[in-house]
Amino acid sequence: MAAKADLHIHTTYSDGKKSPFEVLNLAVSKGLKAISITDHDTVKGYLNGVEILKSEQLPIELITGAEFTASFKGKDIHLLGYYFDPYHKELSEYLTTCSVQRRRRMKSMIEWLNKKNIEVDFQEVLAISKQATLTRPHLARLLVEKNYVANQIEAFQRYLVIAHEETHQPYFLDASSLIALVRRAGGAIILAHPGKLFTQPELEEIRMLGIDGVECIHPSHTYQQHNYFVRWAKKNHLLQTGGSDYHGHLDFGYTPIGTVTTSYNNVIKIRAMTQQRRALIPNN
Repeated sequence: MAAKADLHIHTTYSDGKKSPFEVLNLAVSKGLKAISITDHDTVKGYLNGVEILKSEQLPIELITGAEFTASFKGKDIHLLGYYFDPYHKELSEYLTTCSVQRRRRMKSMIEWLNKKNIEVDFQEVLAISKQATLTRPHLARLLVEKNYVANQIEAFQRYLVIAHEETHQPYFLDASSLIALVRRAGGAIILAHPGKLFTQPELEEIRMLGIDGVECIHPSHTYQQHNYFVRWAKKNHLLQTGGSDYHGHLDFGYTPIGTVTTSYNNVIKIRAMTQQRRALIPNN
């Protein structure tokens, strides 16, 4: 059987339910050759995974990864980064800034909810998120725990989509700048789960900003969409990736690790391209 990789996985370091230790062991049990931990705007989950592999010596490859948020035409989009230097100074400083701004944004959403007579506070969200990058699913989980909603889907539909819009504080880099930053860190930058998110002109505009590839295989993609993005990638000489977008819980993005994968041959192509990129970086 051909070797497979799952290149889109979230852990407790962002909005996933499983720890990097649990994720790695699940991936091994599924017979995957490689995975990438792609937590939102942080590499802490990946770095924890590296330490686990050193101590446990699990038979799997862990690829540097993160799912970055960027601004494009007034809306947030997601870009996956692979094989970048996780200690790159400029990138590390940016991710620290994102963490600080996410805390401010969370406080603004909590204030918005308080005005709706929903009694939640910042410390309660921190108790749920623990070491993780703060995201709306943490707030959604709190709303479920306090019986304001039945599940996280309802939390988003009734409150968090609107709260997100009405407390909008742009702090993520624009897509062009984020793409350039990840490339300076020696990584590959991939458009995540494009699905129905973009028009054809917008896809072409994003391509021209310098992306290296597109996530062709994703749980949200139909068979027709998958085929379309494979053709689009081949036509434009872009890398192809895919993954489960695993979060580990039913209310939010539950697709088991190993059920949505990409060929390991695509990992080889990404690694070769980034090796060439890093070789051209001064003082690398």
